[in-house]
Amino acid sequence: MKFVISTKAILGVAFFTALCVSSVVYAAPPDALAGKVKAQTCFACHGEDGISISPDIPNLAAQPPLSITFQLIQFRGQQRRGGAMEALAAPLSDQDMRDIAAYFASLPAPPAKSGNADQIAKGQQISGTQYCNSCHGPQLQGQKHIARLAGQSKEYLITQLKNIRSGVRIDMDGTMGSAARGLSDDDIDALAAYAASLK
Repeated sequence: MKFVISTKAILGVAFFTALCVSSVVYAAPPDALAGKVKAQTCFACHGEDGISISPDIPNLAAQPPLSITFQLIQFRGQQRRGGAMEALAAPLSDQDMRDIAAYFASLPAPPAKSGNADQIAKGQQISGTQYCNSCHGPQLQGQKHIARLAGQSKEYLITQLKNIRSGVRIDMDGTMGSAARGLSDDDIDALAAYAASLK
C-alpha cells in the first residue's frame, strides 16, 4: 500500500513538473508594444506614462516586470483586493500580464518627491535598520518580483504599510508582515517620505 501511494505521489509531482516546464518553454516572450495596447484600461488610473492620477493609486512606471505580473496574478486569484483591480485582472491571461508588465517596466521612473528633511533622514535610518534594501534594492528601486518603492506616492505607501502591518493585505511569504509589525505610525510616515524622495 505504501508503495502504491508513493508511486502515485511521484507520478503526480512528475506530471505537475512537466506541465510547468512545458508552459514555460512555450510561453511567448513579454512584448512591451503589445502590452501598451493591452494596458489601455489601466491608463485611466495608472496613467499612460505609468504615473498615477491620484496619490492613493500606485505609480507603475519602472516597476520590475515580475513585480507587476505577480500583483496582477494575486488580483486575478483574489489573494489581493483593491478597488476594481480584481475585476480588471480576471480576464487577463498570463501572457497579457507579462506584456502589460513589460510596457510599464519600460517607462522612465517617477520623479523623486521633496519632503521634510528630518522625516526623510529618519526614514532612511529606519530603512537601514529594517533591512528594506536587502529586498527592495539599495535605492529601493525594486528587483525581480519585489516592488519599486522609490518615487512612489507617500500616501499610497503609508496605506499599504499599514494594511500589511494589520494583516488586511497579506504578503505571500510573510516577510513584509514581519517587517511592518513593529513599525509605529510615525515610522511608517518616515519610511514613506524617504522612499518617495528617491528616484
